[in-house]
Amino acid sequence: MYLKRYRCFGTEPNSGNEALVIFEGASSGSSTAERQSFASAQKVNACVFINIGEGGVGPCILDFYYPHARSPLCFHASLAAAYYMHTHHAAEYSGSMQTSIGNQLLAFTHSENELSISVEPDQVKSPVPSMGAIAKLLGCDETAIKPTAAVASVGSPKLLVEMVSPEELYALRPQLTEIVEWGKVFAVNGIYAYAHCELNKYEGRNFNHLIESLEDAATGVAAGALSVYLAKNIILHQGLMLGNRCQITVSNCDGMIRVGGLVFEA
Repeated sequence: MYLKRYRCFGTEPNSGNEALVIFEGASSGSSTAERQSFASAQKVNACVFINIGEGGVGPCILDFYYPHARSPLCFHASLAAAYYMHTHHAAEYSGSMQTSIGNQLLAFTHSENELSISVEPDQVKSPVPSMGAIAKLLGCDETAIKPTAAVASVGSPKLLVEMVSPEELYALRPQLTEIVEWGKVFAVNGIYAYAHCELNKYEGRNFNHLIESLEDAATGVAAGALSVYLAKNIILHQGLMLGNRCQITVSNCDGMIRVGGLVFEA
C-alpha cells in the first residue's frame, strides 16, 4: 500500500481541495468497513483507494470515501488518482479509470499539472424540496434563494440551489446533519449553493460533510452537475471564504461533460 496527498482545483500550489490516494495495486485490499474507518481517521475531505487488475489488464478501479460515508464518485479525488497513476505507474495506466460503485468509466486528459475528466451526464428524477425546506436546511431566509432549485448529476446527484447574490451565499449557516440525513432519504449527495457573478462565472459552496471545518474548497461533481443544469460551459470559483480559492472549468464536448483544473502535490 502506498499513500500520497494532492491538492486539486487550486489556483496555486498551496491551494486546492485535498485528497489522499491509497494505492493497493492488484491486491484486493481492505474491506469497505476498514476503508471507511481509515478514511474517518484521516481528517481529509476525501480518500480514494486504487486497485489495478492482475498484470495491469483493464482500467484502474477507484473507491471513494468521505470521513462519514462512501461515495459513488468524487472528482477531485479522481484527478488525484489519475495524477498519481500518470506520474508513478505510467506503464499500468491507460488514461481511463472505473468507479467501484456503478462501474462508471472515467476518461482523463493531461496537460502538465492540469487534468480534465470526461463523463456522461446522468438522468435523475429526485424530488426537489420546497423553498421553505431548503431555506431551513441552509440556515437562511427564503428571500435569499432564487426559486429555481433542481437536482442534476454527473455521477453523484446534487441539489443545486441558486442564491440571489454572492453575499447571501457566504452568509449561509447550513444544518449539516439535517442535509446529510435528507440526502440519504432521497439519494442526493448534499446541497450545492451557488451565485452568478458575471458572464459564465459562478461562485459556489458545497454542503455534504458533517463537520463544518471539512467544507469543500472545490467540488468537481457539483461543477459538472451545474454545467448540465445550466446547459452551458462555466468557470466555477469556490473556497473564497475558506481562504483557499479554487477554480474549476467545465465544458460540454460532444455530449460529454469535461471538468478540469490544476493538481499539486500536497
